[in-house]
Amino acid sequence: MERQHSSWYAAIDDALCRLVARVHTWRLLYNEGQGLVEYSLLLALIALVVIGIVAVMGQTVSGLWYQRILDRWPSS
Repeated sequence: MERQHSSWYAAIDDALCRLVARVHTWRLLYNEGQGLVEYSLLLALIALVVIGIVAVMGQTVSGLWYQRILDRWPSS
């Protein structure tokens, strides 16, 4: 009986090893997700830069526009 169990375990182990090898080979051959991750990181970096610029320059630009509106507002 012990011999029968060891052959089943060996067969399962062999099948799992072949499956893992196939998945690993497939991931190496079809490495399409890497480009998506790189573009996502680039987009996140651009968003952080834009948020930083707006945070630094936002009050100044807002003040300029507000002053321009007030200057052109018709007085009564």
